[in-house]
Amino acid sequence: MAPSFYHYLPVPMDEMGEKQGCGTRPRCLVAAILMVLLGVTLLTLTIYYAVTGNCKDGLWAQDECRNTTHLLQLQLTRTQDNLLQAETQANSCNRTVVTLQESLETKAAQALEQQARIRELENEVMKLNQELKSLRSQKETSSTVQVNSGSSMVVSSLLVLTMSLFLLV
Repeated sequence: MAPSFYHYLPVPMDEMGEKQGCGTRPRCLVAAILMVLLGVTLLTLTIYYAVTGNCKDGLWAQDECRNTTHLLQLQLTRTQDNLLQAETQANSCNRTVVTLQESLETKAAQALEQQARIRELENEVMKLNQELKSLRSQKETSSTVQVNSGSSMVVSSLLVLTMSLFLLV
């Protein structure tokens, strides 16, 4: 066998544990720093995306609220316009009602005046009917008197004629 130049000195167990655990200290330190940097980077990116995601959600919610507010303002404006039109129509109707009531009161007053005039005319007609009746009865009386006086005249003329004839004969 060939002589070997590779000869390891026996190492106590405590030293061996240190060498096997991390090799050299600068390597462990670099790995730890890289792990911390990687963790910080991941944490920063997570926070950034969470904040931007929330901001986007917030902006989306803000836009949605703005759109809803705009729609509600349009509906409110339309409703106010409709209310104004309804109030205008109600005022017009109220004026028409007042005008019609005044006209109705005028017509009612005219009707009362006409009824009073009709009563006056009815009273006049009744008086004229009574006068007519009295005139008719007076006429009948006078015509009876005239007939009686006419017949008495005829009778007396006949008597005179008869007498004259008697005397002549």
